[in-house]
Amino acid sequence: MVKWRIFTDNGRDFFQKRQLDKAEKLFQAALLEAKEGFGLRDPHVASALNNLAEFYRIKKEYEKAELLYLESIEILEESFGSNDMRVATSLLSLGMCYHLQRKFAQAQTCYERTLKIEEHVMGVGHPEYTSTMFLLAKVLSVQGKNRGAESLIEESIRILEEAGLGKSPGCIQRMKFLCTVLIKSKRFAEAEIWQRKILHALELSKGWNSLYTIHAAEALSSTLQALEKFKESEELLERSLAAKKKVLPEGHFLLAVTLVHLARLALNKMVSDLKNANSDVATYYLARAQQHINESIRITEGILNTSNLDQNKLNSTSATYGEKVLATATLLEALEVVGLIDIAAKHLLAPGLVLLLRLPLEQLKHGFFKIDSVHIWDTSRPFIWPSTNLIYVRYTTLRIHYKNKFGKQQDYISIEDALHKYISLYRKPDTRRFVTKIVKQDYLRCLGELTKTVEYHFPTQQTTELQELLVEARQIIEELGGGSK
Repeated sequence: MVKWRIFTDNGRDFFQKRQLDKAEKLFQAALLEAKEGFGLRDPHVASALNNLAEFYRIKKEYEKAELLYLESIEILEESFGSNDMRVATSLLSLGMCYHLQRKFAQAQTCYERTLKIEEHVMGVGHPEYTSTMFLLAKVLSVQGKNRGAESLIEESIRILEEAGLGKSPGCIQRMKFLCTVLIKSKRFAEAEIWQRKILHALELSKGWNSLYTIHAAEALSSTLQALEKFKESEELLERSLAAKKKVLPEGHFLLAVTLVHLARLALNKMVSDLKNANSDVATYYLARAQQHINESIRITEGILNTSNLDQNKLNSTSATYGEKVLATATLLEALEVVGLIDIAAKHLLAPGLVLLLRLPLEQLKHGFFKIDSVHIWDTSRPFIWPSTNLIYVRYTTLRIHYKNKFGKQQDYISIEDALHKYISLYRKPDTRRFVTKIVKQDYLRCLGELTKTVEYHFPTQQTTELQELLVEARQIIEELGGGSK
């Protein structure tokens, strides 16, 4: 009998040390010792079965774990009855095992039985069983049973709030999940209410120097955009960007993420102003979108271009593998926005004309424009435009630079540039490993959307360069197995 306890304790120690082979043998020995020492249907055997099942569940050997859980539950029900908390604990673990295997119906049954026992033992409205309510809500949601999921989540939040836990991490986690369900159902106004509660709670508990608060603000901003509350949405994103610059190192990929959000917002505002026939304001927002996306691309490409040699330098700030993956994903989103900006610019102006750049007057005070010589399409003469405020030329290969007082340079990026960058991500070995594996689906989606967008908006007006880029893009999509999608 003493051996059973020793085997169990030592098994847990080895498991924590990640010495899994030794841990497995000790858990198996504990089970054998329990059966020999206590009898085959003794609760100690159920405990040993649970320990070994947990070991296999964490190792993702779910079928082994499932059989052990079922045997444990059977013994516990024989020993203590079907409404005992020990039965509930094993049922909950079995439900999680089913959940991880995506056996949602079986998981739902286990969670429902667990919840019923917990309510019977603890009493209705006890905060201790809100975790089971949360798991049940998740499994209902993934089965499309959203109304049931919403009711459970709202009830669990109410219970936690009445217990004085309304601002706890657990309660905020449930609010976030509820928002996800509501947004998936396009019920943005309801989601806004909950997201405001989340942001208020985090502002009070963590302040704006916390990424939790910043992410909550960005989530609310996204919902406000869906509701066309652009002004407040922009204010939240600008505040989030400022806060990130305080808490994150310069050039962090999360700064690029916010800049992409700001660029998309600027495009949404541009579309809104075009509805109101305010083309001057729309032009301003288009330039703002270009500025934000340029900075986002600069940051992400800076992360991706750090060499392996830099990692060996003392005090190196070279990007990690994970940061490069996330930077790649962000760059894909940014390049998709580039296409939208370029198309919007061409459609905003008269046929055959394109807006290159317009900057706020307060920025012009601290910098100057450098405009490259332009070769106008269908002519043989070079052309240089002298204006420094608003520049229109016939569409051709033109690059314009804005240089501020810090010497940073900002370029106009076209659809052709975006396609070049997408193709380069695939062709270069350093980034090919990302776009063909970890972010493959994002790469296929973004590149596919951009090629479709170009073909839709410019079915006949394609330069030779653009046609060649589209051919290469389609080849890449085909190589990655996305041709039939």
